[in-house]
Amino acid sequence: MLEFLYHNKGNGRFEEVGLAAGVAVDGDGRTYAGMGVDFSDYNNDSLPDLIITDLANQKYALYQNDGDGTFTYSSYTSGLAGATLLHSGWGVDFLDYDNDGWKDLMVAQGHDIDNIQLDYPQLRYKEPMLLMHNDGKRLVDVSGISGEVFHEAWVGRGLTSGDIWNDGHVDVVVTTNGGPSYILRNETPTRNHWLGIKLVGHKSNRDGIGAEIKLTTSKGTQFVTVSTAGSYLSANDKRAHFGLGSDAAVQSVEIRWPSGTVQTLKNVGGDRVLVVDEPATSQGTK
Repeated sequence: MLEFLYHNKGNGRFEEVGLAAGVAVDGDGRTYAGMGVDFSDYNNDSLPDLIITDLANQKYALYQNDGDGTFTYSSYTSGLAGATLLHSGWGVDFLDYDNDGWKDLMVAQGHDIDNIQLDYPQLRYKEPMLLMHNDGKRLVDVSGISGEVFHEAWVGRGLTSGDIWNDGHVDVVVTTNGGPSYILRNETPTRNHWLGIKLVGHKSNRDGIGAEIKLTTSKGTQFVTVSTAGSYLSANDKRAHFGLGSDAAVQSVEIRWPSGTVQTLKNVGGDRVLVVDEPATSQGTK
């Protein structure tokens, strides 16, 4: 099927722009069976990019935001196509599991036909989870070296992320078709720092859903749109999470609230969850 992208015209009406934006088909002009979706800035250029999972033999679709209303199909150049050709993905999330400042990729996998292997011996109904590390240039499949859980085959469906233990590591919960749910506790050994941000809206909605947060460290900027939206049958932690790498503090945090209020915080210490109240008017805060 074609993938649809709708532009909000601001008058209560939406316009379908998928074909014009370049996200309706893959890099070869083919349609595919879209499943899970995530809209997140994975390359730290302050523009939200788009990933869509699909069924085996179709390659997961990654679209890089060009900033002019169009997107570039990047599954081949990012390394995603080669790693996902024979897999079927559902729940998907960009998350910084090692707090190095780059959003990595995790996918719940499993085909929709339980006897698919009879007709296609190279495919499987039950599949292991997929974890791809973002090194700032490409996405690298590190599933095989990331723990025994990535060697277990499930019929994965929903996937949600959040810092369940409040220890600065993003954890994951996965649901399976006809099976149990699994909690994947993140025990990645790292000395990297982190910052969680919990928004409290007053003029805006209470949880600050829709707020845009731009964080700047010595390594550059990161961008997050606050949302609980999950990719498939899921809802994520409403707190924004940022990996800071070797920086123990953040140079600046700019928050654009849904109300239009702009708030800036300077020299923010890391390794904690920062609760930020929406101010009455736009302001800078030291």
